Amino acid sequence: MAPRATSATPRRRKTSKAAGGNAVSDSAAPRSVHRIMRILDDLCSRPTGASLATLSDSIGTPKSSLLNLLRGLTASQHLSFVDGLYQLGPEAYGLASAITATRRFLGFAELARPVMRRIVDQTHETSVLAVMSTDKRSAVYVEKFESPTAIRFSATVGDSRPLLWSAVGRVLLAFQVDHWLNEYMRTVKMVRHTPHTEINRARLRAILEEVRKNHVAATFDQGTFGVAGFAAPIFDSSGTIVAAIGIAAPTERARANANKLSSTIYDAGREISRTMGYRPRIQGKDQVKDQVKGRG
Repeated sequence: MAPRATSATPRRRKTSKAAGGNAVSDSAAPRSVHRIMRILDDLCSRPTGASLATLSDSIGTPKSSLLNLLRGLTASQHLSFVDGLYQLGPEAYGLASAITATRRFLGFAELARPVMRRIVDQTHETSVLAVMSTDKRSAVYVEKFESPTAIRFSATVGDSRPLLWSAVGRVLLAFQVDHWLNEYMRTVKMVRHTPHTEINRARLRAILEEVRKNHVAATFDQGTFGVAGFAAPIFDSSGTIVAAIGIAAPTERARANANKLSSTIYDAGREISRTMGYRPRIQGKDQVKDQVKGRG
């Protein structure tokens, strides 16, 4: 940790201006606009479609209020209506393709930077972005924003961290395909980096399963004594992990703020993944019910 002091510039909350020139909050925007976007977003996670009743429950809007919006979106071909289920239509897919083509000019690191800056502003801890090394033996930092505090975790772009004993590394490992991960766990050399380093293979495998389940990893004094880390996955539109976003902090401070740091990094990973086009598929009771009933 480098004991150099820096200062952070306060960020102002963004507002928009109405036609009359007065500042208004986002919540003042027409509800119909929010509802349309929530309809489209919800249907991204339901490839086989959803009924009016399911959309009403999911979005929290009365059927009567949704129906005119759904009819308008269907008329414009942003939705299709087949066998009682609403699905994304050709115009929605065309718009998505145009957005995706534009986004290709931006790498995930560029998309992550605003979120990383916000993490530092909110937590006063260092934020890092890591990818798997080409030999799949370490996590490599590709971006970082350092804490403004005098005592902090100091990182350099290009630095590598051990996969099993760093939070970003555990996230990158946890979402690899099972056959590769099993072979890695069988052959990787167990190295005790600190007195607290976990080197039991069975326990480490169980930890990775928890990371895969909860989409967040936390480490304390595992790779470096006095350093703690929290990390979450970043997925692309296909659901493939492309990076891990992390928070690194002195252990004592991290333990005192563990819940906040864990929650912050989970939300950050989710936000960037959504920006990358990731939408987890919904296959719950309502979806099955819709497929069976076939009516709204």
